[in-house]
Amino acid sequence: MKNIFLSAIFAATVFVSACNVVGEPVEYANACDAGNNDKYIQVSGILEEKGGSIFCSNTSGRMECGYSLLAKAGDKEGISVDLEVGGGANTADKPASGFKREDLKIRDNASQPVKLGDNVKLTGKVTSVKDKTDPKGGICYIKVYKIER
Repeated sequence: MKNIFLSAIFAATVFVSACNVVGEPVEYANACDAGNNDKYIQVSGILEEKGGSIFCSNTSGRMECGYSLLAKAGDKEGISVDLEVGGGANTADKPASGFKREDLKIRDNASQPVKLGDNVKLTGKVTSVKDKTDPKGGICYIKVYKIER
């Protein structure tokens, strides 16, 4: 019983602290600079699917699904952003196999629906920044903790 109680307190603490994450505002073009690696940032853009698909996994310690944050509508490439799977604020539902865009359920920090193509402000931790001049290509992920309009 004690372990269950301690687990519940830990989970609540993680949830509350994730909601209170503050990120340094950065311009979209500078979000994936190597100096931002392992920092919390706030960046705005257009939320979209990642190449027409959404991949979900729990390899980072939480179940999350990958989306893209585009600088502007119509861009082909963007920043990889990972949204936590869940049913509350700042989360997304895990899409069913063969999903349609309109089936996706994403919620902002006020638990209001967010649609693909919406302009959003995301706060999260930048991870895995690699130099864009690297022959294998630049890599950048933002683990999102807050989704705002």
